[in-house]
Amino acid sequence: MSEFIAGVGLVAHLSTFLWCAFGAALGIVLGALPGLTATMGIALVIPISYQLDTATGIGLLLAVYCGAVCGASIPAILLGIPGNPNAIATTEDGQLMTKKGMAGQALGAAVIASMIGGLGSEIFLIFFSPLVAKMTLAFGPAEKCTLALVGIVIIAAVSGDDILKGLLMGALGFVFAFLGPDPMSGALRIPFVSVLGKTPFANGLDMTSTLIGLYGVSQVFSELDNFRKPQNKEICTDIGKIFPPMKKILSMWKIIFSSLGIGTLIGAIPGTGASIAVFMSRNAASNICGHSKGKLDMPGTGCLEGVFAPEVANNAVTGGALIPALSLGIPGDSATAVLIGALMINGITPGFALFSQNMPLVYSIFLTLLISNIFMGVFQLAGVRFYPRILLISQRVLMPVVLMLSFLGPYALAGSSVSKGVFFLGTTLVMGLAGYVMKKNKYPIAPVVLGLILGKMFEEQFRRAVKLGGGTFSRFYTSPICWFFIILVVCIVTSVVLKNRKSRVDNA
Repeated sequence: MSEFIAGVGLVAHLSTFLWCAFGAALGIVLGALPGLTATMGIALVIPISYQLDTATGIGLLLAVYCGAVCGASIPAILLGIPGNPNAIATTEDGQLMTKKGMAGQALGAAVIASMIGGLGSEIFLIFFSPLVAKMTLAFGPAEKCTLALVGIVIIAAVSGDDILKGLLMGALGFVFAFLGPDPMSGALRIPFVSVLGKTPFANGLDMTSTLIGLYGVSQVFSELDNFRKPQNKEICTDIGKIFPPMKKILSMWKIIFSSLGIGTLIGAIPGTGASIAVFMSRNAASNICGHSKGKLDMPGTGCLEGVFAPEVANNAVTGGALIPALSLGIPGDSATAVLIGALMINGITPGFALFSQNMPLVYSIFLTLLISNIFMGVFQLAGVRFYPRILLISQRVLMPVVLMLSFLGPYALAGSSVSKGVFFLGTTLVMGLAGYVMKKNKYPIAPVVLGLILGKMFEEQFRRAVKLGGGTFSRFYTSPICWFFIILVVCIVTSVVLKNRKSRVDNA
């Protein structure tokens, strides 16, 4: 009880509420603008979070995450263009409702469903993340090493159609992680660094600059290709009634509970992501509606059921994905991969140590997630009539602002050191160009980020396992947990290869 009170004390500040409110509003705007994602939003606010108290900084990151996931429903409903892939399943019924003059009800339903999904999944997060973290007590260096490998393979497998490209990008992330000093001895590993003296590069790539470059600057460069294209957007301005009938919402209780369970479970399985959960929940809703004897409308006909089901699942994934992220350090998707990086930048290492040594901080994370979901719902409902106008913002105006913020954050982190500031700016620019090339050639970025995050852990634990094994790999093939993780990696790779091969055959 004392730890919970201490956690409340970390959050009970006006600044925490204000930053969570700012993050929720910013996330909604980013989610509503096609092309700007939750991942990019988290990366952009990392420099701000670093300057705040730990609990407040985490609250800002979580608020942007929740807001962006919910905000993606705005263009999906009004334009038929999902703000991110997670909102694809909302598009059909949302667009049909807009054409019927029920855009307001569709937007209102999406907000209410998002709050239900976000708050409901947090209950699972509170109960299950400590239990999963306790399981890691059985993990030695060999188990932690193979766990890092599982994380890389999972993200590589679900980040694109070509798993080989994903694995190559994961390996590139490992290379970036190895640029720093030796984790065992602390010795510099780049010869010219020791010749030139102590430079910022001696500690390897800066995480913040790398993340912002890969997700922020690369997006600006990608959008430059679209500047020549006409931007004709027909926005529905008369959205009508906002709140859907309460009786209708209560009649969908089976859909709500099934979507909540599906979203949380899928989110808790590393590497699956909301794109799977939203379609599974929509299919489950169709089955429920088919047995409702006319009480519910069938998704796909322009009904609230077709909006509610995917939006509950979409936001339930946020709480579910935080279970492995906080307890194991393994992300559920690219957004939580960047979130883990942001937590580590703020001095927080996910895992059992976090739950055993710093429970007040854990409680503060739970509380700020609750606050973020509430602000997300309040702002989205209050701005339903205003947020559609955000879609009218020209990319020619928006992208220069994003570029300026992308460079401002890393430079501010350098403080009074000019050389470090130049290094951070250079890292951001180079990574932005690299990210643009990756996107252009359909190479996924998420495995690079996760490789950078997990690379040091992989190397350190691998070397410790070999050392404890007397210079052999015995620790790896004598551990049942290692065998489980290795078999899991083989199954993931095999299933993805077979699935892609089947898809190519069907399309031929």
